Amino acid sequence: MQSASEPPVLLRFGRRPGAVSWQSIGDPVMGGCSSGRLEAIDVSTSVFRGEVSLANGGGFASVKADITPRDLSRCRGLRLRVRGDGKSYKLGLRMTQDRNAPVYQHTFHTETAQWRTLNLAFADFVPRWRGRTLTDAPPLDRSAIASVSLFIAGSQAGPFAVLLEGEITGV
Repeated sequence: MQSASEPPVLLRFGRRPGAVSWQSIGDPVMGGCSSGRLEAIDVSTSVFRGEVSLANGGGFASVKADITPRDLSRCRGLRLRVRGDGKSYKLGLRMTQDRNAPVYQHTFHTETAQWRTLNLAFADFVPRWRGRTLTDAPPLDRSAIASVSLFIAGSQAGPFAVLLEGEITGV
């Protein structure tokens, strides 16, 4: 059991107990041919990798993990540790496991071959649906996070890979 002073864990990466399974969802749903997957590479590290293609109107790859709803209402944001390829990615949160619901996204940038600890403020997550920013969406309900996604988009064609270490925690 986690104490009130410990940061709440949203999810864990790697092959350890409590790690979640991820579903690949990419632009093939709309005719594109990009691919992406999240795989555990050791006990505490996973990699989100694949290839983004702009062919056939595509241009994004994503993965989604449904989780038991987590209450992060006492937190200001999320902390995660990444090592990337110099590309930009998005972390997405949903208050439901329904893939057709709005996703609240926060963009983060990676540096080539350098580990970074990121703090992503909940206030900076933007509600989006099918690539469009929503101006009339309700605020992110931090007491009911039920789905987490990783995305790469924005005409970043070619291979990509970002390592994710440890866990995503509230801060």
